[in-house]
Amino acid sequence: MEKDQTIHHVIFQTKFGYSAIAYKKSPFLLTRIVLPKTNNKKLPAFTDKNKRQDYKPHQKAIIILKLIIDYFNGTTVHMLRPSWEWMDAGGLTELQKSVYSATVKIPYGKLSSYKKIAEVINRLNAYRFVGTTLAKNPFPILIPCHRVIRSNNTIGQFAGGKNLKIKMIELERNTVKNCELCGSVEQKNMKLGNVDEITSPGRRIDLSQF
Repeated sequence: MEKDQTIHHVIFQTKFGYSAIAYKKSPFLLTRIVLPKTNNKKLPAFTDKNKRQDYKPHQKAIIILKLIIDYFNGTTVHMLRPSWEWMDAGGLTELQKSVYSATVKIPYGKLSSYKKIAEVINRLNAYRFVGTTLAKNPFPILIPCHRVIRSNNTIGQFAGGKNLKIKMIELERNTVKNCELCGSVEQKNMKLGNVDEITSPGRRIDLSQF
């Protein structure tokens, strides 16, 4: 049976603006997540003959877009652990996938650095490669590249822009703080895996400097 290579897309609204996901239907493969824009006209053009607006989205696409909406509503995202089976990772090298796999393990509300990720994948001097790879991340939020900053505590690269990266870091920090105050979320729900070797608990950056 011939695979359907048509790229479908769904545009939806979040609290941070208009976002979109693109995917293939048969079999389902997520090809891209577009971070929120203040105006839907600023979203990338999905107009060529191989892309079409999907008015009856695939069930897995609905799951993903609802999780993205929840994320920007300030919902903790311990359920957002991505499955490579849902993602079109065919264009990624094994080294790039190792960067993304390490990044996924950074807990909600925590930060790591490009250098630390390089150490985790056993490429000690590859922090620039890590930065470049994360800047090209096709699946932001699912792969939380916004949680990776420079070792000197500056923000670093981000496809959605510096301001959005800061807002996402602040969103997670405030959500964790509110959860700690109300005691509504157990600590185990704040983790995506064993990441002690990646993250520095309680690490803080001065967002006022950006």
